Amino acid sequence: MNIKRLLLFSLVLVCLPLILSAQSNTVIDELLEKTEADWGKTSYMVLSAAELISENETIPEVLAMLSEQQWNLPSKLSEDPITLGEYSYMLMEAFNIPGGIMYRILPGPRYAARELSYLKFIDKDKSPYRTLSGEEVLRIMGRVMEWKEAGL
Repeated sequence: MNIKRLLLFSLVLVCLPLILSAQSNTVIDELLEKTEADWGKTSYMVLSAAELISENETIPEVLAMLSEQQWNLPSKLSEDPITLGEYSYMLMEAFNIPGGIMYRILPGPRYAARELSYLKFIDKDKSPYRTLSGEEVLRIMGRVMEWKEAGL
């Protein structure tokens, strides 16, 4: 593991207010190895970090629970890539992040990505249609959780 990944992994462990189970550690390791984050593992991390599921849930159980939410996210296979917009929207819904005027009028992936960019959670390409690396998923989630814990 290179130093950048080791530092990111340390940041995630410090930022996540979770007692990580072996399954969570495995999912984090698998995400860090991915150049393109997948729907299943990313959904697991978001719902677990938001304490909407137990860490013992399986990816199929997480996807079933995600489809039960009234979030208007697409149904995807576990291995399908996730876009920045979809991820941003999932984070906003899971963590109850209030959006700006456009997000309140048209809630969805496009304005969720814009909102997270405005809040400085996203520091690279802000296109809601691009895919994310696993490292980026964890970095953005760490920033969201720091913000949430600060009560801003």
